[in-house]
Amino acid sequence: MRRGTPKFRLKGCEAVVQEVRTRMPFGYGKAQLTVAPLLHARVLIESSDGKFASGISADCLPPQWFDKDPAKTYRQEVESQIGAFQKAAVVYVSVGKSLRTAVDLWLEAYPKVLEEAYRSGINALTASFGSSFVERAIVDAVCRLRGVSFFEALRQDLLGFKTSEHLPAKLPDAIFCRHTVGLCDRLTAGEIPEKERVKDGLPQALEEDIETYGLRYFKIKLSGEHERDLERLSRIAALLHQRCKSGYRLSLDGNEQYRDLKDLERLIEDLRSKPYGTTFFDSILFIEQPLPRDIALTASVAGALEGLSRLKPVIVDESDDLPDSFERAAKLGYRGVSHKNCKGLFKSLQNRALICRLNGERKENFYFQTAEDLSTLPVVALQQDLASALALGIEHVERNGHHYFRGLDHLPKGEAAAALAAHSDLYEERQGSVFLHILDGMIACGSIQCTGYGYASEVAIDERTQLAAWTPAGLEP
Repeated sequence: MRRGTPKFRLKGCEAVVQEVRTRMPFGYGKAQLTVAPLLHARVLIESSDGKFASGISADCLPPQWFDKDPAKTYRQEVESQIGAFQKAAVVYVSVGKSLRTAVDLWLEAYPKVLEEAYRSGINALTASFGSSFVERAIVDAVCRLRGVSFFEALRQDLLGFKTSEHLPAKLPDAIFCRHTVGLCDRLTAGEIPEKERVKDGLPQALEEDIETYGLRYFKIKLSGEHERDLERLSRIAALLHQRCKSGYRLSLDGNEQYRDLKDLERLIEDLRSKPYGTTFFDSILFIEQPLPRDIALTASVAGALEGLSRLKPVIVDESDDLPDSFERAAKLGYRGVSHKNCKGLFKSLQNRALICRLNGERKENFYFQTAEDLSTLPVVALQQDLASALALGIEHVERNGHHYFRGLDHLPKGEAAAALAAHSDLYEERQGSVFLHILDGMIACGSIQCTGYGYASEVAIDERTQLAAWTPAGLEP
């Protein structure tokens, strides 16, 4: 701990929620999302010298990712996520009664959160999600307590981690947007039936997204069904060849669909024989967790991972649910790990330190982090996740919330206007609304290097519903 790292007491944690509707169905895995609760958490801290600061975090509560139990309804999964947050808040406030640094608070509270979740039948990934709301809000509060940006807080080791030695020398002003192509997403405008057309002036098919945003990075979901995936990937390869004249890069998301990695190897090899397949193969950066989480980190998969990794690096995502998950994964042959603020910021900072150490031992950039979280919404969730990705040295980020939700229309009108005023590089006004600004496939991020954790505009907490008073009326029972 550097001299000057602030110690504080956590005085309280509250949450508000609102329901946000999609502009079109949002399909991933077996989920078809049309409405999602958006939860904002706010904490209050008091420093050792009696100064107070508050901090905010936010995220959607999505079904069928943290817990892929097919027996659970959407409402049950949302209730589990809310329960995880509530249990985490109680633990953090209890542990935070005495003075601690941010990391010391996390190191003591997070294991207790996992224990509480285990006793309640909540899995570790969902528990980490609950903890992450409190973690992020605390980081925001620490930044505001000292009047610095998130990157500057890391550079000064204000959280209690020795983060400064693992930071990029300089932050870029923009980051590439990696556009997710879901299993239900239409590739061309001609494929969209008339009854499914949104007609809101925004792109709907992949070819329209490429044209509108100048996209060059993509993430493509796999179903695990060989013929279906081969046909779809072949069509995508042809479309990207036609539309992306300056080239493209992509990742494949195995989405836990493969118990036998030989099936995925066969898919990739068969694709190379298709038109434009070789270019498509050469453009693949990595493959995201193809193995189900129940076997993904078992010793039995090491040989199969080695075979697939000869083709492309493989990363863990859903199985990165504990602080030591990636360390165990690296020993099995995984090359990378996803960063998602929703899995826990402190864990991502730990993974960054581990990757730097392992690469130093190898004397090459062998291990890496990626940024995977497609549904972060403005203002807080989106901007904090972008701030994290930049500080972790990641050059492109999965970012698709703007594709499924209509700009900042979900926000109170004054909040959207404030976001545009404070972050005019990140947003633009058109069609009477405010939208994320993507130019040449990139998102400008200079303005998020402001005091606090990624956002400078006011958040209208009081215009949302207190969590204790909210019922998920808009969700399927």
